[in-house]
Amino acid sequence: MDAEPTAPDAHHPPRGYGATHAWRPDVLGGGFRSLDLPLPDDEQATLVAYDPASGAPRAAIDRDTWATLEDSMPRDLLDDVAILYLHGWSDYFYHAHLARFWSHMGADFYALDLRGYGRNLDPERVEKAHSPRPDDDEHVQRPGYITDLAEYDADLEAALAVIEETSPGRRIVVSGHSTGGLIAVLWADRNPGRLSGITLNSPWLEFQYSTTIRKVLQPFLGRGRSATTPLRLHMPNYSAVATSATHGRLPYDARLKPTDSFPVYAGWIRAIFAGHAAVEDGLEIDAPVLVQTSTKSLRKIGYDPEMEATDIVLDVDAIARRSIHLGRTVALNRIPGAMHDLFLSHPAAQVDAFSGLLRFARGFLTADVLPRGTSAAGTSTAAPTAGPRMRS
Repeated sequence: MDAEPTAPDAHHPPRGYGATHAWRPDVLGGGFRSLDLPLPDDEQATLVAYDPASGAPRAAIDRDTWATLEDSMPRDLLDDVAILYLHGWSDYFYHAHLARFWSHMGADFYALDLRGYGRNLDPERVEKAHSPRPDDDEHVQRPGYITDLAEYDADLEAALAVIEETSPGRRIVVSGHSTGGLIAVLWADRNPGRLSGITLNSPWLEFQYSTTIRKVLQPFLGRGRSATTPLRLHMPNYSAVATSATHGRLPYDARLKPTDSFPVYAGWIRAIFAGHAAVEDGLEIDAPVLVQTSTKSLRKIGYDPEMEATDIVLDVDAIARRSIHLGRTVALNRIPGAMHDLFLSHPAAQVDAFSGLLRFARGFLTADVLPRGTSAAGTSTAAPTAGPRMRS
């Protein structure tokens, strides 16, 4: 693993951090800082930023593998880009090696813990949500609960306002994992012209148990009090395979990402299904999109070593089919031996995932890439753009 990070000076904000904001040392240590983002209705999101000058973070990848990657990563390739990472469901940002990857190529790296997730959770209030009583309603924090994914627009806008101040003039690229990928593409569709690219890590673009089941269930979900009745969904195998991929060490804080996952709420599922329906109808994202997934999905109740090399959460074939509904320029990269979270996979699959990001960055994110609709001669063209072929 990487060497212990050097602790940054708590009294001096890292490079590019706005002096008007109350940044504090983050739970990840190293060069990470976090900032509370107040939201309407007493909600809060948290923005995390990485300063590579303050020390190399620990990474969920071995030193030799990182050295292999580093040799192929050109410095300053993305020195006019800022990355904003969105986590998945029952999740938070802890992928220090992703921050290091993007920063090595000159990008400013940020990650957003959405309201009701990770750094924003109050453990006591969350515990009440698991066994609610009528008189607890005002004191309950339902982790991850939302009735409309568009409500996260406020979280993203708050984060982007800070990024535009602390990384002025940089083009924005959003990177989303699983549910964060669904949130990202819906926001991008509603906000044309604001992103230079989107990278997706196993995005939740369709219900994993089939489109037909989604359409049958959707009208009956989230009605009345049933919307907030917690349904327990146990996913012990996910933490088991994540631990295996990182040599027996759980790569995240189980207080922020519980091993059995958050409770599931019918009102929340209804919001997710509405997002899936929007993707099925077709989005018009005007920025280039990279979709990366495993090549295989697997569903089993008991633990199986094969789970360490497959997506045990989503249907990767359904994701592939829905990818072409996102916009005009979509690259699909399917990675053998990858888990649901590609960047928790075993080293060979992680290298493939990072290599996919690098190829996409070279082909679509560099400053000398022509704007959409502009020819090499500077004249307008209506021809659709075509990108380099990604490995399938």
